[in-house]
Amino acid sequence: MNVSDLLATSAAAFPEKTAAVYSDNRLSFRQWWERSSALAERLERLDLPPGTHVAILFENSLDYLIIFFAIFKAGLVAVPLDTSLAADKVNFIIKDAEAPLLFVQGRYRRQLAEIVEGNDRLSLLISDKPLSKVIEHIPSETLAETLEKSGPIDLPAIPEDIDDDETGADDLAAIFYTSGSTGVSKGVMLSHRNLVTNTVATVEYLRLTEKDSVMVILPFYYIYGNSLLLTHAACGGTLLIDNRFMYPEVVLDAMEELKATGFSGVPSHFMILLNNSTFTERKLEHLRYFTQAGGAMAPEVIRQLIDAFGQKEIFIMYGQTEAAPRVTWLPPEKLEEKLGSIGIEVPGVTVEILDEHGNEVPTDQTGELVVSGPNVMMGYFKQPEETAQVLRGGKLYTGDLARKDADGYYFITGRRREIIKSGGNRVSAKEVEERILEHDKVAEAAVFGVNDNVLGEAIKAVVVLKDGDSTGVKDIQTHCQKTLAVHKVPKFVSFVDALPKLQSGKVNKLLLKEQHESGAV
Repeated sequence: MNVSDLLATSAAAFPEKTAAVYSDNRLSFRQWWERSSALAERLERLDLPPGTHVAILFENSLDYLIIFFAIFKAGLVAVPLDTSLAADKVNFIIKDAEAPLLFVQGRYRRQLAEIVEGNDRLSLLISDKPLSKVIEHIPSETLAETLEKSGPIDLPAIPEDIDDDETGADDLAAIFYTSGSTGVSKGVMLSHRNLVTNTVATVEYLRLTEKDSVMVILPFYYIYGNSLLLTHAACGGTLLIDNRFMYPEVVLDAMEELKATGFSGVPSHFMILLNNSTFTERKLEHLRYFTQAGGAMAPEVIRQLIDAFGQKEIFIMYGQTEAAPRVTWLPPEKLEEKLGSIGIEVPGVTVEILDEHGNEVPTDQTGELVVSGPNVMMGYFKQPEETAQVLRGGKLYTGDLARKDADGYYFITGRRREIIKSGGNRVSAKEVEERILEHDKVAEAAVFGVNDNVLGEAIKAVVVLKDGDSTGVKDIQTHCQKTLAVHKVPKFVSFVDALPKLQSGKVNKLLLKEQHESGAV
């Protein structure tokens, strides 16, 4: 059971089928396998110890796909890097991950000196562009040189059931560093078993086949984007890679032209499409499904999506990087009946709602959502104390507050770190955000706690209005008062043109808090 088996299966079954499309370039499964195998041979000739950590600083591209699987095939560990981070943050992660080898895209040449500064462990750089004149003190070579030196690569035989192959299943496969939106990044260690079993389960409930093609706007270094990569490698589907979501119409045009059957995004992607594009005016005839994860999507936004595309399958999903990532999914046929639910367990995963003493709470009572199963991470790299806080008794304590209804469907009620303690009352930021989003002039909203001399912590809302609309602080507060208790109404409301976001599309609340403290919002 190795992640590379996922690609081997599809390369053997569908060698000439298109595996990925990026710009005007296409990659077949045969080419993907051959090029990853050739690169893996080069990595093996470096005589790196098995399990050596290899960092990847490449944006979504065909090269990324080749590099990612070459690392697994060579028996090494992949460390995908957030390409949106400042050079010093990338430098920190490479050092923290103890990676002696860095795959770096030529577009980061200008930042490269700062990226590798003070890193005595780095012994080789491999890039799509020559780097010898940029960083002379670290040896470098190009991908093209590596691939040209390799001989012919045979297609693999179709592996037997990879779920039954225990060889190396519990070895470390990848370290995914969390976004850092809530503080210092942590390296989440995922084994081959974690990634493969979760991938197979996701393919099952999404009913993915070789006929599927997904529009990929999520970065591959982000665990949700990585899930798209692995599921389509596993089922023989096609990855339609497009890094231009800042121009949503271009992406929508590409979806129609390439006949995408799937689209995956976080809540902000859907809000942008619904409020600032021709999304709802398009038929998207070939599209079979949407998937949404990466944070709770407000029921009002889900209703808008249903109204526009009720004939499509809409999968609401929940997960965490620490769970490889998928934990629950909501069957599309239950979407309206269970509006606001994150659904039921992914095959092979167990979910419990526990109180502070570790006891299961009654139906419809709130507790912490706790996960167990083959998808649960190995731990945080070099952070035993942080690991011990969330992994206890083989179970992952997610920090998310949730309840389970009588039918076995789960509902997130808040996040421990996003519970605002205002005047002695506990307020869920998620609940307030959902109410604000019901306002007909609001496109996006983010709610968080700020220091307050009277309340200890006061509720602040930062709001983005729909194009052409205007309103005031009092109107937002009055709207909230209609459905929320007085202590849940935001004391402060600011209006901005756009919310700051991480490259994954998630709202960067840490930055919002910093902007509040500086008076910028």
